[in-house]
Amino acid sequence: AMSKTNEPSLERAAYRSKGLKEGEDDVRVFFKDPYNVRGKDRLLCFVSEHTVIFQSLRSCVISSIAQRYPFVVVYNDAKWNLEKRFSDFAQLDSDLDEYFKSNENVVLPEFPPKKLFGSLSPALINERKDKLEKYMKALAKDPTVLQCQHLRAFLETPDVVGADKHKEFNFGRR
Repeated sequence: AMSKTNEPSLERAAYRSKGLKEGEDDVRVFFKDPYNVRGKDRLLCFVSEHTVIFQSLRSCVISSIAQRYPFVVVYNDAKWNLEKRFSDFAQLDSDLDEYFKSNENVVLPEFPPKKLFGSLSPALINERKDKLEKYMKALAKDPTVLQCQHLRAFLETPDVVGADKHKEFNFGRR
């Protein structure tokens, strides 16, 4: 008889996604509150007739503000935190589109539209977060998509980045 361990890892059966077949990875994604990261200040340079003058005056500095979207990946018996910019998600979407374009069995979820003009208000940022979360959850639910290296690299699964990268986030074990 198989010995039953007292300590079920993360009560896997209780948390296990419904309809998961043996051997399939159980992957879930949970988003947290987005936040701004101020990028590196870039110096503008002005070309005069013979020389290039670097202006470091505050008024001439463009700063790039990057909105970050932090989320938690729960992968089988481990979990870790990641954060990505909207452009990272957009890149993933175009990689997946390319990868699955000839596979009519895979229908990728709709990716949230890119806002072309204006800055994103907090309300819009939260709306975008919700849409990104819905998008990522839909990807993680599809076993075929989950096998794709593009998604696995994006989620930094152990088979792609190595078992030690997210070790500190394993549940209670080091």
